[in-house]
Amino acid sequence: MKEESIRPEKIFKKYLALAKKDAIAYFKDIPFTRHLCPACKSIKSTFAFRKLGFDYEECNDCGTLYVNPRPSADAFCRYYSDAPSVVYWATHFYKVTEDARREKLIRPKAVAVSRLIEKYYGPFPKRACVADAGAGYGVFCEELSALLPRGIPTIAIEPSPSLIQICKDKNIETIPKFLEDVTKADFKNKTVVAIVSFELLEHLHSPDDFIQTCSDLLDSGGLLILTTLNWQGFDLQILREHSNSIHPPHHINFFNTASIQVLLQRHGFEICEVTTPGKLDVDIVSKQLQDVTCPFIRELLSLSDDAVREKLQAILQETRTSSHLMIVARKK
Repeated sequence: MKEESIRPEKIFKKYLALAKKDAIAYFKDIPFTRHLCPACKSIKSTFAFRKLGFDYEECNDCGTLYVNPRPSADAFCRYYSDAPSVVYWATHFYKVTEDARREKLIRPKAVAVSRLIEKYYGPFPKRACVADAGAGYGVFCEELSALLPRGIPTIAIEPSPSLIQICKDKNIETIPKFLEDVTKADFKNKTVVAIVSFELLEHLHSPDDFIQTCSDLLDSGGLLILTTLNWQGFDLQILREHSNSIHPPHHINFFNTASIQVLLQRHGFEICEVTTPGKLDVDIVSKQLQDVTCPFIRELLSLSDDAVREKLQAILQETRTSSHLMIVARKK
């Protein structure tokens, strides 16, 4: 897969430019405070690099990369409420790429999730449902609902007023809240058999609060299926601060295949499986060879054709070293 097919360079660059301005406009003169590692709660960390006024540190114990110190949760809430880059992503970027993302990313992901639920969850109870936290345009809700047994809805959890309306216009049952504010009562006597959340954990000021709420909403045996960025993945390790994925204030937490398990286990989950099914690492690095400091990697990718690059990407998937991470966990 090519990055251009789901993130057209022209509009992605505009988004990044807006985010760069927002990092200054929303966070320049506000206090930053130190935090523990979001995965293992260690106080030991080492400075990694600075980007757009945000310091990234790497946990000495579990290897998680995270912004530290960081602004308050209220500051991030204000930012996500009306920052131009956030509005652009929600109203323009995603709209323009919706069809391509549906075909290449979301529909295959819905198939994978339906199989994971079938594999790791027992018989469905009466009035079962699945919840999509951070549902956006509701595309995943549409795709998964079409695959689940009849009568089992995928409910959107979405705090953005404009996106809430889009979901409702598609007749998707929607809970208009941040996940952290949702309670079991919001599901109107339905049993949540699985919560899914894609590319959200890296944005959160407090991943602990998010995961604890997921645990509170699930009964024993309920599934949590997450995707996020893997700091130990190929393109992030090669490009580091030059990576467009490391772009504050949007992405502030970068777990890895081990540390994400520590986070979930602390909140009462057992791990079913961890994979890195990413498809873009090699293509991303190939487009940024000027930022690659390793001569071998630079030479390897510059001489490789598409067939060789596809094989390299397959190796990253098999060895769990792609930067796209998926984890499936079950509440004890």
